[in-house]
Amino acid sequence: MTLQTKTRTKGFTLVELVTVIIVLGVVSVGIAGFIRTGVEVYADVLERDQIIGDSRFVVERINRELRSSIPNSIRVTDDGNIQCLEFVPAEWITFYTSLSVTPDTSLVATVFTLAGNKIEYSLEPGDFAVVYPTTNFDVYHEDSDKRREIVPCTPSLCGTGNTIIGVDRLSISEAFIDHSPASRLYIARKAVSYCANTGEKRIYRSENSLLNSDQDLYSTGVLMAENLANVLANDEAPFSVSEATLTRNGLVQIFLTFNRNEEMINFNSEVHIPNVP
Repeated sequence: MTLQTKTRTKGFTLVELVTVIIVLGVVSVGIAGFIRTGVEVYADVLERDQIIGDSRFVVERINRELRSSIPNSIRVTDDGNIQCLEFVPAEWITFYTSLSVTPDTSLVATVFTLAGNKIEYSLEPGDFAVVYPTTNFDVYHEDSDKRREIVPCTPSLCGTGNTIIGVDRLSISEAFIDHSPASRLYIARKAVSYCANTGEKRIYRSENSLLNSDQDLYSTGVLMAENLANVLANDEAPFSVSEATLTRNGLVQIFLTFNRNEEMINFNSEVHIPNVP
């Protein structure tokens, strides 16, 4: 007698394969959509953080520098495409005990000592002494009688040395026109400009000589921010200044708009400038 053994073949039917493919396709589409959404959200957050970080840097930098500026030295100009905010930082602020004021011809200012200070400030050729500036003209213009160049001190001008500890004697080019009510003296060395170039959508920082009494528009300098979206023609000026008066401080308004890959950020900041010349 012959025995016959049936061999059973194992595998998948075509229907099963098609079913599995369809199920995997549906699951893959769902997972891909979920992953894509997560990636897009992450990219948007990263983009937003980057533009906020870049723009916050320039706003904070302007705020800090403005607070150390000489009163009434802030001015704004534009040509419809570039707008610049210019001011003169105080290299050093001190008080004087005596000052050469017209008609006094001694040409000497006695101030509290400049040596041994924490910021390691020291006089350099071309530094200016500014006393009681009430307008931009007083700070910038070469004909100002409230801004005098500090010249090298000689024995004939400053004497043979200081007799009081903690006091320095400065030699100035001409006598001042008036005293400061608070006996305050500012020392200036340069002017600083922040220029918003709306054509290039960038903000530049420039340092300029005080010998130039006109305010220039600078289209180059140190790049401080990109992706600027302000349009001067649409009254979206980045900078505006309200002059100080006898009853209130000066006010600088900073309005900057940044746009990057459809992400838009607005910064609106106000900086109060003490009216204490």
